[in-house]
Amino acid sequence: MLKNKILIIFTMIFLTSCEYKPIYSEANKTRFEILITKISGDKSVNKFLVENIKRNSQKESSETINIEINTQYTKIIVAKDTAGNVTDYQAQAITSFLINKNQTSKTFTVKEKFNFQKLSDKYEEKGYEKNIKKNLAASIAQKLIFRLSIVE
Repeated sequence: MLKNKILIIFTMIFLTSCEYKPIYSEANKTRFEILITKISGDKSVNKFLVENIKRNSQKESSETINIEINTQYTKIIVAKDTAGNVTDYQAQAITSFLINKNQTSKTFTVKEKFNFQKLSDKYEEKGYEKNIKKNLAASIAQKLIFRLSIVE
């Protein structure tokens, strides 16, 4: 009986003294303003990418980062059926960033892929592809913000 009480007390002490903190909680907080100086490449992916970047930028920050963006989007045929009709595609977005921060320039590239099946309705497929572009751009923007927050 005494052992159970001691075990419960130690368990309560250990559980209440633990602090949960997400690994990337500090990395996702931006402490800088992001200015996009040049955009080239696929217009729709860039539009979604710029929206995500501006959402994460701090307007009243003392530190400013200038970025040039070049995006290439391709839709590749991955599989065909026995009749030769397309069944699967791969959407691929390759984005190159030129980052100017504190009189130093750094370049890095992010490559995102997503496989999807061909839909029977062309209109529905266009909407689905637009949604895929939006998700690819969100993923690329998240990787950019993470890279900017850890780069000194």
